[in-house]
Amino acid sequence: MLLRHQIPEVYSKLLPREILDFGPEETKATCDTCAMSRPRHRGKVHYREDLKCCTFHPFVPNYMIGAIFNDPAATEAHKILRGKIERREYSLPIGMVAPVSFQVEFNQRQEGDFGQREDWLCPYFNRENSNCNIWRNRGVVCTTFFCKSSYGKVGLKFWESLNSYLWYVELALLEEALVMLDFSPRQIMDLLDYHNRQDGTAAEKKSWNLTEKKARELWNGYFDDQEGFFKKSYEIITKLDKKAFHEMIGEQGLDLEEQIFGLLPQLVKES
Repeated sequence: MLLRHQIPEVYSKLLPREILDFGPEETKATCDTCAMSRPRHRGKVHYREDLKCCTFHPFVPNYMIGAIFNDPAATEAHKILRGKIERREYSLPIGMVAPVSFQVEFNQRQEGDFGQREDWLCPYFNRENSNCNIWRNRGVVCTTFFCKSSYGKVGLKFWESLNSYLWYVELALLEEALVMLDFSPRQIMDLLDYHNRQDGTAAEKKSWNLTEKKARELWNGYFDDQEGFFKKSYEIITKLDKKAFHEMIGEQGLDLEEQIFGLLPQLVKES
């Protein structure tokens, strides 16, 4: 299957054709029957089959939340997201962020925690079907994580490189949406401080929810219509063309693209 059909659709008109039209055939990382669970996987580190690699609270950027809200079929995801908004569960203008208490604990995890901690189970995980409620519009980590690769080390390196590239792209796009919706550079920096935290205040580590006062401050006037804000973010990104996109990601983004291009011939050779 081509990468354009494996990654969220919002990227299909922005990313280089060489990346979109590459079709990696990964047969070792079997998500439906977890390849890292026992008895399939005999290594020291393994996952619970009912949890898989979904013991993680992913970051989902603002425009991707808008894509989910614009998907009429994603009714279960809509309920989850609206619940997070109502509870002020780190629904922020940059997107849906893992609560700081989770981030701190996850970043201090011990060997064997990942894939085993039921209390870390992803909020978007569908336990009934053992799959993802936001798969079509998932974040970068979930898009590029492979526990095993049919291409060996070069395959894992490819997915790591794609992760670095898409994370850079994700950051550029969410910031573009914020700028177009009148957030200042200082406000954007304050918001990004809520992503991938190594530590937090006592209050942050105690609660999974923001106070209404703090949430209103961070939302810059959009607090009462967060769903509408996310839809506007998505609309802004869907109107970008490739020229504007490449100007946005600059030399660093193009360098990350080149790293991926350099790996593609090696993957073809390994296939």
